[in-house]
Amino acid sequence: MDRVAVLGEARSTLDLVVSAFECQGVETAVVEDCAEAAATLSDKPHLLMILCLAKVEEEDLGVIPHFLTALPDTPIVLALPPPSLEMALRAIRFGASDLLLLPPSMETVKDLLVRARFLRQDRALRKLTALLQISSWFAHEVRNPLSGILNSAQLLIEGSAGSTGLTTGSSDPTQRYLKIIMEECNRLEQFLKRLTEVGRSSRGPVVPTDLNSVAEQVLARAVPRLRAQGIQLLRRLDSQLPDVRIDVARVELAISRIIENAKEAMPTGGVMTVATRHRPEEKMIELEVIDTALVVGLERERQLFDPCMSARLQGAGAGLAFALQIFAEHGGELWLRAHADQGCSILARLPLNGR
Repeated sequence: MDRVAVLGEARSTLDLVVSAFECQGVETAVVEDCAEAAATLSDKPHLLMILCLAKVEEEDLGVIPHFLTALPDTPIVLALPPPSLEMALRAIRFGASDLLLLPPSMETVKDLLVRARFLRQDRALRKLTALLQISSWFAHEVRNPLSGILNSAQLLIEGSAGSTGLTTGSSDPTQRYLKIIMEECNRLEQFLKRLTEVGRSSRGPVVPTDLNSVAEQVLARAVPRLRAQGIQLLRRLDSQLPDVRIDVARVELAISRIIENAKEAMPTGGVMTVATRHRPEEKMIELEVIDTALVVGLERERQLFDPCMSARLQGAGAGLAFALQIFAEHGGELWLRAHADQGCSILARLPLNGR
């Protein structure tokens, strides 16, 4: 979901920049009072912050570090006329991630959005990698003492039963409490197993494959659950779709997580549309899952691009981030779009020429 904030007091420049981005279908938020920008923009993640300054002097550039501190995940782009090399380097030194030359052309804005999307995707994947590393470390540190507790409880049960002649199913309080300890330890062990397995799957060969057939395999398994939840499934699969080189098992896993996320977003039923299409001019193929969930677009955007904020490490909440990881491994990308009063769509793209 592309959302851009345009800041500054130069009204003519603001209007020029807003018009350029809205022509690309980007949602824009205009903030004329820079002092209130952090409070105004903190409730929604933004792809970019475009800073339009009336003057571009060194003292004016000092506002950039302030925004970086207040909104660290939002890259700042300075909009200005073609600058000198010295001015461009100065803006970058203050923390600007990019420059938007005025007046902005359609190609300039397109290129800026592409760079920003890949930066956002890369940042999300880095967070996911760090999360998985912490999860593995945590599971390893907890599993050793947990095994000791479990083994000790087992030995106490066996020793107690042998000395008293009671069976493990007796009503003796010691036996009962030891059994509870073992049950809870086993439950924790299963949790740790899920924690280390989440986001990981074995990798297979990369082979030319019809993406439609992969999607159909996933849908065949999902249809009973969708029907039980009152969800109508529509297929719009491109019959002329060329093959794409993928690890079939991993892409199938990614698609299943996208389907599950859309299903969880419609707990009372709705319509799910699964579409594929060929973009020959971009040498890409796309798979899009469209749902009619109306109120969870922002939360799902956070699940996709900030996996640390996902409420669950197991299930649909974290599934989007792991789907992004798989498509990125194939040189592709994953977007989420919110359609006003219509629902959300999750768009996965894969290059035809591999990575």
